Amino acid sequence: MSALIVFGLAYAAMALLSLAMERHQAQFLGRELARPQVRMLRAGGWVLLALALWPALAAWGTQVGIAGWLGVLSFAALAVGLQLSYAPRSGAWSVPAALALASALAYVPLLMS
Repeated sequence: MSALIVFGLAYAAMALLSLAMERHQAQFLGRELARPQVRMLRAGGWVLLALALWPALAAWGTQVGIAGWLGVLSFAALAVGLQLSYAPRSGAWSVPAALALASALAYVPLLMS
């Protein structure tokens, strides 16, 4: 279950980082964003990448957690790249859905105890 949390956070992070690029703004949104918005997207992406490391380290330990986190980041980047290639407009709903999934899965252990 922690792999899905890490993937949801990493997917949202990669999508935000891709939205910080002008080319992908046109694909996702159909328009370019202002500089302050681009800076916020970039900062949010890096924060989510760091936040995705936390459940990986908590679930798998330091050595395996970092390796697993890097592997999940690769799959998240692949997923965002495929989405930009084949269904770029779906990013408007897939990023919030990934964050909602990761948040919901993070609270499941709390509800079960």
